[in-house]
Parts: sequence; structure tokens; C-alpha cells
Amino acid sequence: MTVEVPTRAGGWGVSDDGATVTWTVADGRKGRRWREVVNDGSGVRHSLLLESGLDRRFSHVELARADGLWTAHPEPDGTLHGHHVNRSDDGVRHIEGLHFGPEAVFIIEGSPLSLAAVAWSMGSLIEVGDHADALAVVIQLDGAIESTTERLDRRSATIWHVGEGRPIEIDEAGLPMLRGAQIRPLERR
Repeated sequence: MTVEVPTRAGGWGVSDDGATVTWTVADGRKGRRWREVVNDGSGVRHSLLLESGLDRRFSHVELARADGLWTAHPEPDGTLHGHHVNRSDDGVRHIEGLHFGPEAVFIIEGSPLSLAAVAWSMGSLIEVGDHADALAVVIQLDGAIESTTERLDRRSATIWHVGEGRPIEIDEAGLPMLRGAQIRPLERR
């Protein structure tokens, strides 16, 4: 029997669009927490908390951006629910009823860590050199949220392409390997 050592690491690097990404990934009793802050040079683009269950599937997101605060989670009925709180006339945009089955993935445009979470979650389902189409919910940079189908292309053991123009490289623990990547343990040695 193989026993997995819990991952508890933090790091930083540069994303494909030149933004600085600082992140932590930590396994716990309920699954994995992915945290990220992305700075695009003019300030913080977003701050993210994304959670995966013990089954590696997406379970919860909290996202803070200039356009407001986002939260979402899958419901037992196979749909995604949450809200986007912002300074519009409505103030709260409810996210409800978007189809989100067991194999669905959650993507935040401009977030390398959300792509790493997708690749890590699908690693046992998609063989190297193969691809699959997955139902995805995507929060776009412009504030739109959509349910779509994304192609998940596993180019090597570590390199994935998620949809169009979204490459991500991860290590064996699912940690993002960004340009100039630095990775450190969160535990004291």
C-alpha cells in the first residue's frame, strides 16, 4: 500500500502573461486548499482560495477582484451555486443552476493555480498523450461566468493545456511550475 505524504508548500513565479503569482497549497483532513494572489504590475489582479475534496474534485471557491467578491460551490443536485457581490445596481448577482456534474472543472481566467488544480484533479483520468472534453464553469477576466466544454490535453506527465491558450506545468504533487518558480515547504524543518 502506498501512503501519500500530505503536500504543504508555498511558492512564487511568473505566469505566461507576465504577472507575479504567489501561492500556497496544503492538504488537510477535508482535501486540498489552493491559495493564490496574482499581481499584474499595476496591483493585485485577484486573491483566490480554491478547495478540492479528498476525491480531488472542486468543492469551493472564494475570489476577490476589483469587480467584487465571488463564491461558489457544487450542490448535490449537480449544479453550481454561489454569488458575486459587486457595486452594480443589483449589488449581488446570484450564481445558480449552472450544470456542474462530478467530472466538471472550475477555471478562473488568469489564475495559474486554478489550472494546476484542474490538471491535478484529472491526472488519474487522462493518460499522457491523451485528451478529454470536460464540462467547465469559467469565471472570465471581464466578470462573465459561463458553463462550457473545455478540452483538457495532457501533453506530458507534467504539461497540460486547458482549453485554448491555457498551458500549465505541474510537478508530481500538482504544484505549479511557473517561470522562475521557487517552491518552499510550509513546515519548519
